[in-house]
Amino acid sequence: MVNLKKMQLTFIFIGIIGILLLIYSVRILIKSSKNKQLAEFNLDCETKQIELNSNGLYSLCFLGAGFVGNQGKFKAELKSENGNLIKLNKTFPNYRFRQNGTIGLEYWNFEINKKGKYTLTFKNLTDLIAKKSMLSSKRRFQNNIKTDSIKILLKETIPTKNRIFSIVGLVIGINALIWGILIGLTNAFE
Repeated sequence: MVNLKKMQLTFIFIGIIGILLLIYSVRILIKSSKNKQLAEFNLDCETKQIELNSNGLYSLCFLGAGFVGNQGKFKAELKSENGNLIKLNKTFPNYRFRQNGTIGLEYWNFEINKKGKYTLTFKNLTDLIAKKSMLSSKRRFQNNIKTDSIKILLKETIPTKNRIFSIVGLVIGINALIWGILIGLTNAFE
């Protein structure tokens, strides 16, 4: 009987941990959804001037494409006012989102330590592969999206590890909550 009570309390404790994990994960997802969009422009020319008014983590996103690839030498460079190159890190996995019904793809992120004006340059636009679908089976039958119909979004972002943790935390949190509370309160082992 004592072991049964200990087991029941253990499952209730697992359920409480599940609730806490679920709350933390939802807070990360809400914070991610409230990230400010700072700029939006067409991908029709190679150089853009952007102004960043605060330090932090930012992302460059493609709006209008579910998949973006490179068949050659397509790349982007971000330089500060004094000519220093800011490292653009390719996001993995590429976070997909919808904005006003249009699919978007977070492709690069970068960190800014000093506010100011920056120059964003895209090189070799003709080597960009952009498709509507992220599924390779569908992409084979789709034409490339023209670069002048794709928009680039500059927005605040959260670290990739936080985003992955929130998704894993949601799955584990929901399961721990359901199974911990369900087994702990119903005394399923009798």
